[in-house]
Amino acid sequence: MLNKAANFIWFQTIWFLAIFTQYEFIWVIGLLFVAFFLISPAKTRDMVLLTIVIVLGCVVDSALTLANLFLFNSAVFVVPIPFWLIALWGAFGLTLPYSLNYLQSKTLLCALLGAIFGPISYWAGERFGAVVFPQSLGLTLFTLAIVWAAIFPLCMVLTRYVETYFKDKSQLKRQEKS
Repeated sequence: MLNKAANFIWFQTIWFLAIFTQYEFIWVIGLLFVAFFLISPAKTRDMVLLTIVIVLGCVVDSALTLANLFLFNSAVFVVPIPFWLIALWGAFGLTLPYSLNYLQSKTLLCALLGAIFGPISYWAGERFGAVVFPQSLGLTLFTLAIVWAAIFPLCMVLTRYVETYFKDKSQLKRQEKS
């Protein structure tokens, strides 16, 4: 079973590698994802959640990039956002059922934490040169606070839905075997 502290450290390692090195150690980030899935107790569920959160993150951050809220210096793009940022979204998605699962039924707290820590994470990325904010810092952080006040609770709802789906599916299989 994935330990909450280990999952948190895993995510922070990916965050630091992505923000500070972007593509230089992308292979290490890839290995960290492989390691995650080697020890994951719910590989299929986690892959589905990873995919959902990556798609959501790509849509959100691509929209913010196209709205000129972000500017990236990275050379390799899959969508309007760099691949290392897509990896960060995936890593975030894999914290939801593990190190952040205690927040699943706390929608208002998720909104508050999202409004605070979402912008702080992007601002740290800006301070370390991973992203440029073409607009004023105030406007950017305010926009990110609104976006993350919605995104974090939405991610928790999606996590609950995915967990329920796979739990119901496994219960159905057990009933069929009986």
